[in-house]
Amino acid sequence: MKTVLSYRDGEAVPDPSASPALALALLLCALIPASVCAEDSSPSGFDAQTLQQRGIDPQLASLLLSAPRYAAGQHTVNLRVNGQRRGRLAVNFDQQGNLCFDRALLDAANLLPPNDTTGCQDFLAQYPQTLVEPDPATLTVSLVVPTDALRPVQQDISGYQTGGFAGLLNYDLSGFYNRFGDDASRFGSANTEVGFNAGDWIVRSRQVQTWQDGLSRSTHLEAYAQRTFASHQAVLQAGQINLYNPVLSGAQITGVQVLTEHALQEQGQGALIQGIANSPAQVEVRQNGALIHSTVVPAGPFALTDVRRLNTRSDVEVTVKESVGGERRFTVPAAMLGLGLPAPGYSVAAGRVRNVGDAKGEDPWVVSGGWTGALHPQLTLGTGVLAASQYRSVGASLGWLPWLDSQIQLSTQVSNSQAQEKVSGVQTDLSWSQRLGEQWSISAANSWRSIGYRELEESTYARDDNNRDSRYRDQQSLNLGWSHPRLGAFSAGVSRSANFAGDSSSRALASWGTSIGAVSLSASAEWQMGGRQQQDNAVYLNISVPLGESRRLRSWVRNSGGENRTGLGLTEQIDDQLSYRVSAEHDSSDHQVETTLGISALPRYSQLDLSYSRSDAERSSYQGGARGGVVLHGDGMTFSPYPVRDTFALVSVGDMSGIKLSTPSGPVWTDWQGRAVVPQVAAYGRSPVEVQTRSLPRNADINNGLAMISAGRGAVDRVEFGVGLTRRLLLTVSTDQGAPLPAGASVSSAEGEFITLVQEGSQVFLPNVLGQSTLWITTPQGSRCQLRYSLPEKADPSVYFETAPARCHAP
Repeated sequence: MKTVLSYRDGEAVPDPSASPALALALLLCALIPASVCAEDSSPSGFDAQTLQQRGIDPQLASLLLSAPRYAAGQHTVNLRVNGQRRGRLAVNFDQQGNLCFDRALLDAANLLPPNDTTGCQDFLAQYPQTLVEPDPATLTVSLVVPTDALRPVQQDISGYQTGGFAGLLNYDLSGFYNRFGDDASRFGSANTEVGFNAGDWIVRSRQVQTWQDGLSRSTHLEAYAQRTFASHQAVLQAGQINLYNPVLSGAQITGVQVLTEHALQEQGQGALIQGIANSPAQVEVRQNGALIHSTVVPAGPFALTDVRRLNTRSDVEVTVKESVGGERRFTVPAAMLGLGLPAPGYSVAAGRVRNVGDAKGEDPWVVSGGWTGALHPQLTLGTGVLAASQYRSVGASLGWLPWLDSQIQLSTQVSNSQAQEKVSGVQTDLSWSQRLGEQWSISAANSWRSIGYRELEESTYARDDNNRDSRYRDQQSLNLGWSHPRLGAFSAGVSRSANFAGDSSSRALASWGTSIGAVSLSASAEWQMGGRQQQDNAVYLNISVPLGESRRLRSWVRNSGGENRTGLGLTEQIDDQLSYRVSAEHDSSDHQVETTLGISALPRYSQLDLSYSRSDAERSSYQGGARGGVVLHGDGMTFSPYPVRDTFALVSVGDMSGIKLSTPSGPVWTDWQGRAVVPQVAAYGRSPVEVQTRSLPRNADINNGLAMISAGRGAVDRVEFGVGLTRRLLLTVSTDQGAPLPAGASVSSAEGEFITLVQEGSQVFLPNVLGQSTLWITTPQGSRCQLRYSLPEKADPSVYFETAPARCHAP
């Protein structure tokens, strides 16, 4: 028992607020003569006869005096270990109120078991420094354990959950319809991914489909099978895959590849594409001439997150097609998207080069190999070689961490092509990133190539724009970031590219945002410099003011191509599943007003976005999108509002529908079968999933509402939250003669286990009567009677407890 002292009149005395049980014990002593609390009155410190005369059960007084503890039996508590929350768990206590360290408790607390036996283990004898602090008032049990009692972090990736089978479909759909007078245009796109996980094998197929005014176009990106061999920490990929080389630019091949497990993080690196749309627009992202992503964005700044690239060393071309007519293009250098240090390990691959775009050429065989390792804790070396029938390239990279928060990377590649033209060349890349304190960060990159340098795909396939002079000669990029607690965050980036014909172009993007109280301010700017793109410069200013807890008023000004537009809008987040937005925008050039109404919904199993715009010039447009995933498994079909990744989990909460769970990807809800999908689980990591207990029915109780998922890559883990129905009951009890029972009488089971007390008004509250054994009531005078009551067959789930009359029958 932990005693807390306070000071009164210069003397240290126990603080009653520190323990409800201690406070009640002190209250007992305050209500009765001092002789009753004399230490020599009884072993418990109380005079039993005097307590009976005062209407107090002596056994109850002894129980409350000993310590703040739980009654014997099972209780669902909030578990904390060394100050860290471990979720809710059903734990057991013995007759003396001691905590049972069974296997379930040790696993939930991440503690080392003293032995492999079942049942309660003598954990305190093994670790006597452990402190157990029960707090029945808050339904909490806190453990303070020595660090050597905690289980070590798993380093062997073979120790994680494996196996499982499920099929999946990920979809990202967008559509756009624009009408101006008698003219109309339609556009639609579908980014889809289909596949399945089986026995740690990951099978996927990814494609992009677009529709433009009746014309359809499909681009198949990849189809492959992949498996991680945990004992070797290696990954096998086969099929239509992206060739990974830590130094050289990759390519799309049909073949086989083996690489280190850690390299998958770099291979699957997503890109962040930012820009500004002058009107609702169609955005297409291409790499190496292949369409890799297509979507529709509203007017204003946009950011496409997690665009999956074919490789990390080729530039990305972005096309913005405005609904008001016209289109513009810009190139984002690979270095501006972040090259990063190669993952340590190796990669080997062999297969035939695959043409993803519409270029012409043969598909030669190719082999590739690469290795990256640490020469020093601050120095990393990478090497790579790639050979095709008429193409050779070698390269090396050096990564250096010269000082704190700094990174420098230098890489050089040499190529020799004998395919379309016999040329040789070299390319050099240099990048540097530095964090200056807590406010400043800067990164810069430069890439230079000779006129004879060729990538594998440039040497293999001939495209319409693939002539010598249009290829870039050098590229530079610079990014700057600054943040201040009061002035906000600022970021700016500029990139420049020059080709062998002497033409150059530059693009700059800057943004700033801050909050003054609850008011938010932001600004974005984009400049296209060089050639005919001067008119595409855009500036966007925005201010957002709260109108209540979830409603905000927005006002903005944007300038593009010399045209100014001002707007006013209202947005409201009704709940975590629905929001809407309304706005009106005035164009200074034609003095037209465009009104927009939009709705964003998360109807538990998908993400939806709909909007409608109309202007005075009889121009109207509709825009819609849907995003999510579908998982097919042995128990049926389950929908996810988020895309499902290569490692995921299926969760069941009994058969209860509409139960909300918190996952690393966001909130999900159980379907009509009580199942939900955790769409993304950290491979060889720990991913928490927690049941939001407020979404449970009132007559439901959960043993442990927090699960920590640890799964290997490709696994389909299954998590079942133990949910049981409970039936709480408030009884008004009378004796056989119809008299009420005295307050303070104890209620216990037939085995003598204390349950509760009789309250004022002869009322008894029972926390769970399901499977309840015979109950007995003992008065302070020692007389006993059996508690009897009757209930309807079905409980009411909408109430926290039911009420009923009861009789206490004397034996």
